Amino acid sequence: MLNKKRVAGTVILTLHDGTKKFLLHKEGDNVKLLTVELSEEQTGLASALQLLKERVHLDVTTIELVELTSGYENNQKVPLFVFEMVEDEWSNQLPSEFHWGNTSSFQHTIQQFKIEGLPYF
Repeated sequence: MLNKKRVAGTVILTLHDGTKKFLLHKEGDNVKLLTVELSEEQTGLASALQLLKERVHLDVTTIELVELTSGYENNQKVPLFVFEMVEDEWSNQLPSEFHWGNTSSFQHTIQQFKIEGLPYF
């Protein structure tokens, strides 16, 4: 059985006080990066944006792509799109399976993803 290609993403949220939070996906007791199967009809970027728009309910016109790197999930290379946005009145209204994690929870999550190269975040 062939593995379907996937893309991953996160959003760095800059709070009004300047601190940063990171968009993470809760699956039971596990916290992960957001991932989605790569669509044959869309680019990786379009698939990541669609995930943020349709499942996370973010206004994708308010986010900016700041990093593109790769990592490994289940021994499969996965592109990782990192977006950034500024806190607004809607940013804390996430569906229950998503949350804004602090820096330490993000660092723990990203270490499991085995990033290639050295992203700046």
